[in-house]
Amino acid sequence: MQEARDLFESMPERTLISWTILMSGYAKHGLGKEALALFKDMLSADKTVRPDSYVYAVVLRSCGEMRELGFGKGLHGQVLKKGEAFLDGFLENSLVNMYSSCGLLEDSVLIFDGIEKPCMVAWSSMLSAYVKNGFEKEGLNLFLDMVFKGIELDAFVLSMVIKVCSNLEDLNLGIQLHGLMVKKGFGKGCCLFLDNSLMDFYAKCKDLKGLRRVFDQLSEKDLVSWNTLIMGYVHNFHYFEALRNFRVLMHRASYCDDFTITSILKAISSLHDMDYGRQVHGYVVRKGLVSNNYVMCSLLDMYIECIEHESSEQWEKVPLKVYVGLERGGSNENIIIASMLKWCSLLSNLDAGKVFHSLAKKLDVHSDPYVTSALIDMYSKCGMPEAALRVFERVEDPGTVTWSALISGLSWNGWFVEALTCFQKMQLNGIEANEFTLTSVILASVALGDLRKGRELHCKILKACYESNLSVVNMLVNLYSELSDHHQALKLCSLISDAEISWNLLIQACLKANDYEMVHKLLRRIQSCSGYIESISVCDIFRSCNSPVHLRLGMQAQAYMTKRGLLSHPMSGNGLIQMYSECGQIAEANLVFELMPEKNSPSWTSIISAKVEHGHPSEALALFNDMRRRNKLIDSSTLKSILKACGQMGRVDEVHSLLMSMEVVYGVEPSEEHYSCIVEAFMRAGMLEEVENFVDEVLPGKNGTNIWNTLLSSARVTGNMDMARFALEKLLELDPNDCFANLLLEKVLVMFGKWKDASKTAGRGKTIGPNSSCIEVKSKIYEFVSNQNPSEEVSDKLAELEREMEELGYVADRNHLLHDAEEEEYDGAGLGHTEMKAIAFGILALPHRMPVRVTKSIRMCGSCHSACKFMSTFVDRELVVKDNCTFHHFRDGKCSCQDSW
Repeated sequence: MQEARDLFESMPERTLISWTILMSGYAKHGLGKEALALFKDMLSADKTVRPDSYVYAVVLRSCGEMRELGFGKGLHGQVLKKGEAFLDGFLENSLVNMYSSCGLLEDSVLIFDGIEKPCMVAWSSMLSAYVKNGFEKEGLNLFLDMVFKGIELDAFVLSMVIKVCSNLEDLNLGIQLHGLMVKKGFGKGCCLFLDNSLMDFYAKCKDLKGLRRVFDQLSEKDLVSWNTLIMGYVHNFHYFEALRNFRVLMHRASYCDDFTITSILKAISSLHDMDYGRQVHGYVVRKGLVSNNYVMCSLLDMYIECIEHESSEQWEKVPLKVYVGLERGGSNENIIIASMLKWCSLLSNLDAGKVFHSLAKKLDVHSDPYVTSALIDMYSKCGMPEAALRVFERVEDPGTVTWSALISGLSWNGWFVEALTCFQKMQLNGIEANEFTLTSVILASVALGDLRKGRELHCKILKACYESNLSVVNMLVNLYSELSDHHQALKLCSLISDAEISWNLLIQACLKANDYEMVHKLLRRIQSCSGYIESISVCDIFRSCNSPVHLRLGMQAQAYMTKRGLLSHPMSGNGLIQMYSECGQIAEANLVFELMPEKNSPSWTSIISAKVEHGHPSEALALFNDMRRRNKLIDSSTLKSILKACGQMGRVDEVHSLLMSMEVVYGVEPSEEHYSCIVEAFMRAGMLEEVENFVDEVLPGKNGTNIWNTLLSSARVTGNMDMARFALEKLLELDPNDCFANLLLEKVLVMFGKWKDASKTAGRGKTIGPNSSCIEVKSKIYEFVSNQNPSEEVSDKLAELEREMEELGYVADRNHLLHDAEEEEYDGAGLGHTEMKAIAFGILALPHRMPVRVTKSIRMCGSCHSACKFMSTFVDRELVVKDNCTFHHFRDGKCSCQDSW
């Protein structure tokens, strides 16, 4: 243009054409200021030269680009003075463009409506005006008018409408438009510019199949096509596919531009693939792109993102080297400084952060919102929230990004109350929160355990239309899960797809609320969508099946976890061992342990505990010795199980020796649970004097309910009324309203003839409510409650069993005073309790010889225990009852608890 101007200046005589050519050249190359100045020179230099409509159109276009509304209006006035004959289509289009570029869309509409027969260019100008000013829906309506009126469509109009569909993410309308393009002859590579626009539309509407289909149909592909494809995959988080296509591009064309590099570096950053990033860095150096600051900034961000997930320290200094190689003085200094401050945050490098803070002041970018936010984040991550606050206080009119950085930084440092206070101030200042602000304040509410505040935030999120934002919804799910409102957490999950649900959080929340049925429903949903779950959630699912009535569900869960390969982690196997143990399947628990590819210390502890629980103490001790030989870590739970095993076998000396060496050998301080095992061992061995000495001398001040309950339980087994009375009195000292203890003490006092004392305890405490027993038959759980009558069929079966037992010589054993306090009394064989109703139903409903498994909410009474032992001699199946104390496996007239429960 300078050479053109020199030639123009050297002309001895200038005509209208000379002025118009130079003016048009300036306008064409975006030099609007020069075009306007030349127009003024033309009017003042030569009065004989009169501008025509084309000159006015050129100058009006420059006014639009320069946003010179006043100058443009003056030109419009001059045009109107010249009369309607002066106006032509080209001039009218320029007026429409000028007003729309200056933000006066209403005036553009008035000009357009005044055109008697708008041509294709006029329609295009008006459509462009709507799109340019963000009125996409009005633009679509105008396009539909064009179609209905039969206006011939060109590639430019179609590309604008595709852009509207992209902005609105209206996939259905875009597909219809694609069909119209094909119908009009613009399909299958006819117009590359239009096809690239179509690819961009499909990418923004998240239809990657449509994106790929358009790309594959292109007969010719330029670099814009490849860039659109790669950027589409990156935009939709398909980073591996973006890398694959980048490799194809480099193999076929062996070149790319800065847009390709910045897109692929974003994919590499998200994948944290440092090695691939270094290869791209090498290409940048070879092709001389190191002078392109946009590329180098992307490279800098890539290294910083990858360092966060890189274990080696050798890469920590790389961002600094990239920074040193950047050209200074560009327009993106603020972005560079913000990136380097993020690097300082990741490394918690306060000294380097202070250096870049000083540099930001020197370059006068310290007031930039991105730099300010990065400074606040850096000081927060370096453990200096006070400095972050000082930076924030110096900011004039802080925006959303700056407030978010401060609130996040305060939460990071545990200043949760201050974070919530800042959020309130932010709202009072009329600043809108973004997803980062909301996730930070939700986190603060969770940390403070403030469910009420969390619900208030939820309401604000709904008002701010963030209820479908994935990060915000997941954080709300976390809030309700952590603060014991799992039903609300489940409702929120309906707002997001199954693939985006945090199944681990939901499972833990339901388990925390003891809502096992919901855990099982979640498992079915996970199965249907192949949802991602971690080993701890696999363990939690097995925990939800820790009952004989859920054994079938537990086995189905095991089959599913095995199919997905989720049982390889020791934690999953440990949960499965515990599940089978709690379901009374000790053989299966043992098989799981033997087949585990990797056994950690909790694995050994789990199987040892299972052996003890099911009355196999010798096997538990053998496993313990094997565990020690393998140098596995022995913890408090392991020692508790071993103390119980030794007590069951009557090895009192070993129990005492192990207790004395716990702290020295294993580094475990004895707890009340361990002392309870000693008491149980002494009682089982009949060493009553030792028990009294141990309680009085060894455990002063440590006697909690656990000790006295153990003493009472042992007294039940041995039938020692004196010890039972002593334990009951101690329990009532700790809790005078213990209804079971009061009832049992009353019976013991009556037995001793202490009628007066017994009458004092009568009526104390709360009334004992009904108890229940459950059984699972054909995937359905049946519950039998003590205050409800069974069905006629079950009653008949109970009567039949009672008759058969009497015929076989059974006499009800009533010598179980200490075991029967929690149950109502019955005459006859004593088959009126809930577990007997459940067993009768199981015998009726289950196939012949299939074990009957029942869970009971309270301790099994002595009468039912004796009855079950006798029944196991003739019902031709194993009877399994799990009460709140232990498992009872009844086989051939014997019980696995050895009558000690």
